[in-house]
Amino acid sequence: MFLLLVLLTLSVMVLPLLPALQEWLRPSDVVPLKIDESDALDPPGLARSFAALLAGALQAGATQLGGADIASVDQAVAEVGLPLSAAEITAGRSDRLWRIEGDVQLPDGTDFYVELQALADLRTAPRQVYRALWAGGIAALAPHTTVLRWAHGRVVHVATGCHLAGRVTAQQYLMLAPDVAFMLLHAPCISFEPQPAAGAARAQAEPEPCPMIRDWPTGVVWTDSVRRAFARTALQLPGHTAWAGDVVCLSHLALGEHSQAGGSLKARGDLFVDQHSSVSGSLVAEGVIELAGHCSVHGAVVSETAILIGPGCTIGTLDKPATVTAPQIRMAAGTRVHGTVWATEQGLTFEPQADVPVSVPVPVPVPVPAQGVSA
Repeated sequence: MFLLLVLLTLSVMVLPLLPALQEWLRPSDVVPLKIDESDALDPPGLARSFAALLAGALQAGATQLGGADIASVDQAVAEVGLPLSAAEITAGRSDRLWRIEGDVQLPDGTDFYVELQALADLRTAPRQVYRALWAGGIAALAPHTTVLRWAHGRVVHVATGCHLAGRVTAQQYLMLAPDVAFMLLHAPCISFEPQPAAGAARAQAEPEPCPMIRDWPTGVVWTDSVRRAFARTALQLPGHTAWAGDVVCLSHLALGEHSQAGGSLKARGDLFVDQHSSVSGSLVAEGVIELAGHCSVHGAVVSETAILIGPGCTIGTLDKPATVTAPQIRMAAGTRVHGTVWATEQGLTFEPQADVPVSVPVPVPVPVPAQGVSA
């Protein structure tokens, strides 16, 4: 009887482990699990969903949404200041969902751990924490503001020292100062300060006429039928040259200054594009992608490692938005992106004079709220 009990006990303990043991000895799952990225492909989705949920709740006469009390404030009250309770003032935090009928200047000394909506302009207080912000007009994030989930507005200004732990989206224009940590940015125009003076046109240097490449470097195979150059070893293309077609390199790939690539570039190693060069297609690399100053890329910029964009660069166009994505991204002041910038680990804006390495510093820890409507 004792041996039977021991065998039964061992069976109960071992049987659940057999599938794992079998997978360890003879692995069958050799590819990563499929992840649904549809949400990431629609950056403003969270803000749009929240606005619809809140509008529906108010229309139905609800006083709560997502477990949080709804605090509705009209413009006259908001001009005086949000009516925080004594408990909220003492605690320095609010767990209510706020809806302001007009403009609002959020108070100093109070963190907001549930969504906040202003139907007009919204201005945060410096060094405060916010779960999510929705503005019908301009959303101005004061220096050292922390956004935990998302922020959205018609126009969004992000001051220096902000920490954007989620996504920030704008319907028209998104501007970021130097020394901003971010994850996901999206707008028809994302501009990294400094900006030209008001009313001044953004200077765009006309590309110098470049001779077309006639003889590719040794080791490069050109296939005219598909208009593609292929190299198995590291490739350095000379500057002041142009070509129409793609370049694929199984090692490191570098373009000299004032190059005009009439196609896409793909490298298994690092990919470097020197200053004043243009690429009509996309840049894709397993290693680091670096663009020196005043380059333009019409397509996507995708790296499995890191991306460093120098000052004065332009990615995408208003007519053809593009995506910049890598685990780590560095964006220099003076750069402009039309579309999406997605750092899957961490992104950072910086002044081009500063000697900032591509490696990412340890992310700043931020508190995580326990409730809210949005993800």
